[in-house]
Amino acid sequence: MDKKIILIMQKKILKDNLTTIILCGGKGKRLFPLTKSLPKPLVKINGTEILTYILKNQLKYNLKDIIIATGYKHKYFKNYQKKNNKKFKIKLVNTNVKADIIQRIIKCEKYCKDYVMVCYGDTIVDINIDKLIKFFLINKKNIVLSSYNLKSQFGLMKITRSGKVKSFEEKPNLNLFFNIGYFLFKRDKFKYIKNFSSFKKFLENKNSLKMLRSFIHKGNHITVNTLNELNDAKKKLKNLN
Repeated sequence: MDKKIILIMQKKILKDNLTTIILCGGKGKRLFPLTKSLPKPLVKINGTEILTYILKNQLKYNLKDIIIATGYKHKYFKNYQKKNNKKFKIKLVNTNVKADIIQRIIKCEKYCKDYVMVCYGDTIVDINIDKLIKFFLINKKNIVLSSYNLKSQFGLMKITRSGKVKSFEEKPNLNLFFNIGYFLFKRDKFKYIKNFSSFKKFLENKNSLKMLRSFIHKGNHITVNTLNELNDAKKKLKNLN
């Protein structure tokens, strides 16, 4: 059988057996005072919740088995679920306010299918999930995470000790990449993940690094952590529509 046809079949099987976990349990302290009365994923940007932007991208790729891992202000997500029940079929799992990301993921295990994708509830990206799955199938024994190219917000200079400017580059590409979520792994990797007390320790562990593979996202990326980033997000999303 042709390799392309095999890959298409494998992609369909994976998507049919994929559960998405969207991490929405944190307090979002850097976005206070907005998050004093509302969880960050339900903060609206141009009239639409951050979570809704994320869910719409899931539906674009026909992914319907979705878990919202809540914690802080869980009841607001229950209201969101009722209000949007016809649009999005989502399951809520209350993973505790103080839980680390790793604990939130583990608490969702019993609801997961054979494959698991983990997304951040404050990050809006137009990631091509079909391409992400294809990349995962090529690296199927590993854990795939998605990354984005880091660019400087400032003009950078090289200077001598005496202060002479040797070179200047306005907002250069730093040739570094940062994690934007969309972790994709087979369910049996839960056994390995359970060895860690925090997500940070899991990511930085030498054995983890051996199995991590990075899918580079080249489209749009918007993370909302602060009020300034929220204002920037409003402008970016307005320009994209």
